[in-house]
Formats: sequence, C-alpha cells, structure tokens
Amino acid sequence: MNKLAVFQLDINDIKLTIYNYTQNGYFSIEEQIKEPIKITQDMSRDGYIKPSRIQETIAILKNLKKIVDAQKIDSHICYADPIIATARNQIAFLDEVYKTVSLYFRVLSHEEQMAALHSAVLYSFAMTRGVIIKIGDYSTEIIKFNRRVLNASVSLPYGMVNLLEQVEKYPMDKRMDKVEELITKEIKKLDWLKSLDADSEFIGVGEVFEALGKLARKSTHYPLDYAHNYEITEDNFKSVYKLIRGLDLDKAKKLKGVSEKRADLLAIGFAIAKVAFNEFVRNNIKVSTNGEMYGIVAKTLLGQTGEKPLLDILGYSLSAINEFYPTNVNADSNYAIAIILYKQLKVLHKLTRPYVKVLRIAASLCMAGKRIGYENYTKNNFPVILNCGIYGATHREIVLAAFVAASQNIDDFSLSEWVRYKDLVSDEDIDAIKKMAVIIKMSTMLNITNANSVKDITCDILGDTVILKTEVERDATLEISQAMSCASDFRKVYGKNLQIL
Repeated sequence: MNKLAVFQLDINDIKLTIYNYTQNGYFSIEEQIKEPIKITQDMSRDGYIKPSRIQETIAILKNLKKIVDAQKIDSHICYADPIIATARNQIAFLDEVYKTVSLYFRVLSHEEQMAALHSAVLYSFAMTRGVIIKIGDYSTEIIKFNRRVLNASVSLPYGMVNLLEQVEKYPMDKRMDKVEELITKEIKKLDWLKSLDADSEFIGVGEVFEALGKLARKSTHYPLDYAHNYEITEDNFKSVYKLIRGLDLDKAKKLKGVSEKRADLLAIGFAIAKVAFNEFVRNNIKVSTNGEMYGIVAKTLLGQTGEKPLLDILGYSLSAINEFYPTNVNADSNYAIAIILYKQLKVLHKLTRPYVKVLRIAASLCMAGKRIGYENYTKNNFPVILNCGIYGATHREIVLAAFVAASQNIDDFSLSEWVRYKDLVSDEDIDAIKKMAVIIKMSTMLNITNANSVKDITCDILGDTVILKTEVERDATLEISQAMSCASDFRKVYGKNLQIL
C-alpha cells in the first residue's frame, strides 16, 4: 500500500489530504485536514498578498508537513487555486513557501482547472455527455462534454465574492435580482449552451451546490444523508431559492446547511444557479462532492496504470471499496454467479434490466457488514452500503442494493425501515428485493470457498420444483450443500421447491 499527500492552497483554506493507493490505480482518502485562512484577503486593494498572510500560510504548512513527515510519505502533489496567479507577488510568495517548507506549489491555470473538473466528473459519474457547473468565489466555470470528451468551456470572471462586492449595497432580494441580470447576459453569449443534446446531464460542483443539496434534502425530509449524486430538482431548487430570497442576512445565517460566515456569499451563488436553471439546465442538477483535487489525483494515479480511460465507474468504485475494506468474498466471482442465477431464473422473477445494477452492488458488498462484526453482518450490510461512497449508481439503486444485501435471510427484511425510504422506492420493489436477496445468498454459498468451483448453472423447471444443475471444475460438495440451505427462503419467495445438483 502506498500513500500520496496532496497540499492544496485555496482561497479560504489550506487543505492536506492523504490518500492510500495501489499500483493498479485504486485509491481512497485516509485523512483530510483543513485549516481556514483567507490568503487573498485585502489583496484587492493593491494586488499583493500581505506579509502577515504569507507567514500565516507558512506556519500552517509547516504543521501539516509534520504529519506527512511522521508518516514517511515521500510522494506528494502541491497546487494552488488560479486566483493566486492574480497576485502581483505570487512568485515571491511561492518561492518563500518553497524555501521555508520545501513544498513547491504549482498554480493551476484556468485550462488545467477545467480539465481537472472534467476528470473529477468522468471518474465519479456514469454519464457520457453533459454540462459541469462550478460557482467559485471569483469565477464561474461551465464545461460541456460529449462522449466523455471536453468540447467547450468558459471561465466567467464572476463569482460569489466579486459579485457581492458589486451588489452588497442592495437588500438581499435586490442583490439576487442584479446578479441574475448580469449572469443571464453572459450566459446568453454562449451559443454552445443553446444546442445541448436531449440526454445531456447537469452536474454542480462546489459548496454552492452542496449547500443547495443540503437545504433541499432538509426541506423534503430526504431519507439519505449522502450529498454526492443527489439530484436537485427544479421544483426543489425553486422552493429553496424562494426561501433564501425572502430572508434577511441574519435569518439566512441560521439556516441549517448554510455557513454563518458564507451566508451572504452563498445567496449570490444561488442566484447564479438560478440563471443556470433558467437558461440551460433541464429538470435537475446532480451534486458532485468531487472537485479539482479528485480529478487531479484520479488522473495521476489511474494514469500510472497505462490503461484506457475509465468507463466502468461502478465497477471501479466497487473494486476500490473491496480493495481497501476487504471481506472474505471474491466480489467478481460472486457477481458472476449471481448474474448467471439471475438470467436462469428470469422466467420466474421477471425483473427488468435496471435491477441488474442493484444486483451487482449487492453481490459485491454482500459481506460488507463484517467490517462491523460477524454477528448479524447481513443486517449490518445496510448502513455500511449506504455510507461507503459508491460512484456510478443513483441513490435509489444504492438504497435498493442495501436492502437486498441486508435481507439475505428473508425474515430480516424490515418493513419499518423500508417506510423511511418511501420517496426513493416503491412497493413493487419489495418483491424484487426479496427475489434478488435469495439470488445473492445462493451465489454467496456457491462461492463460499472462494475456489471458483462453480463455473456455470442451468435451470430446469419441472412443475413445482426448480432444478439447478451446476457445472464445476472441482469438487463442489460443500458449495452445493450450503446453497441448499436457501431452499426454505427460495420457496417463500419463488413459490417452488429447490434442488441443486
């Protein structure tokens, strides 16, 4: 196992993130520390980063570097926000940091920032075309990609801070009107936003969209406390936006999900998001919790493998989870057997294709609860799957997979827990969950030795009996015996007796 340290100089903080990674490109965050500091505060007066800010930055970096040195991490990346490039003393500032702390920071260009944002989305969403929006302090980035290739991008020189400086003399609602007018004019100049494909998706990156998502989840009593890939619908956005517009600053600061120090700035960000909904976003925006840093790290570490661009986001995500938090299941083999059973039993379960992704997640993480403890591990699967950060799947698919993996013993299916997620699932899904849960339990038993003994399965249905004939490479007596323990649940769910040969 290797470690990579990433130092990040942002406008409002200095961040250290330590990643564990493997030679085949899997990576996971081990630790993240953030220290608040406004490096560019007061810089607008004369264009210089103040000596006091430089010394404060160096002091923070020295302490963060102690952590890296203590862990003997010899691989690190250091980069700074593009706004640092606007400082008249940026070279002297970065030279002083290098001489004092031995950390060389490279300031990202806007083009590099765009590429990193694009990579972050490609490595954490299963989509081929769309528009990425990031609303920052001094700029707003908009990126269009098609067939996973970046087609067009723009960095508008308007963000929360510099727009607030222009409109802060107005009351809250008037500020937002002024911002909408200005940004709308800029957006209308972008012809490439007028010809988006009908199936384009929209991704919002950064604190504006994370705050919007949090407020939307609070207002709708959303059952899942998970920000990434949360979909902010247009209706949800309108209700949140209406609420913010009607509040004065003091009341806005008291809203859960809005930082007290950033309430006035976030209101400006919401106004920019409003223009996006008005001008080119269709129906919803998906929240991404992965920004430039994730894109840089993903491209750096995955680039070392020499493989083609990552296309199977869900598969990579599940493999990474099992790489860093292993259980005694071979996830790929388990899913291979599960999908064989799924196909062979299709005439009985009659489930549609969208459930295959749910089956894949459940098969890969069917023993994830063992990370908490062996006792009741199938029940423990539920919270673990909901909180392990799966990419390439919707919230609905993750919730369904959690129920499948937790219901491998059919009597463990919890209707009271189910009711909590009624806005994400339907009553028709209950039958599907139980059918898939039996398949997952059988596949686990048929792979219990991790010896890949069972290579194929064929199914015969004779009256009230289902006969599964296994094709094996070596003795599979134990596997078949264990799989037959599922006969009782199979009868409850499928209404037929089970025989495995």
